[in-house]
Amino acid sequence: MSVLLTVSRRAVLAGKAALAGLAALPGAAFARGEAAGPEALNGAPAAATTGALRPPRWHDATAEELMPLVGDRFRISTPRHGNLVLRLKAVEAGRSGMDRPRHLPRRESVTVVFDSPDSAPLVADGDGLHRVWHPRMGAADLYMTAVPRRSGGADIEIVLN
Repeated sequence: MSVLLTVSRRAVLAGKAALAGLAALPGAAFARGEAAGPEALNGAPAAATTGALRPPRWHDATAEELMPLVGDRFRISTPRHGNLVLRLKAVEAGRSGMDRPRHLPRRESVTVVFDSPDSAPLVADGDGLHRVWHPRMGAADLYMTAVPRRSGGADIEIVLN
């Protein structure tokens, strides 16, 4: 009986570390966000989140699923510049119709456009593959392109095929 009541400091710390690891998972963050209240997700009201049972994922999200995320901040990790924060500015669906290859998991092409003062290093580096992270969508390594604006400067664009 004394074995059941004896808890070492190491066991308590290991349990806390395991719980902290679970809390860091994107799905756990999403669940905590909705349970905590309407403003818990990135400052967005509950009405602005998708009504889907699962959050959108990078490999198959549609433009419609990504539209509620416009205005959200995304973390971009680069080996050269560290972590940068970009704001999702626009989402556009690309309709390819019957020409779309059937083996692709996505039903439509989606272009996402980001802007931020933090984008200057990405624009200067040119096109490249970088890790993108959002609390609801998780992380993915995605190819980014700098697209010049008519008014000057540039946006960062990702095409999800």
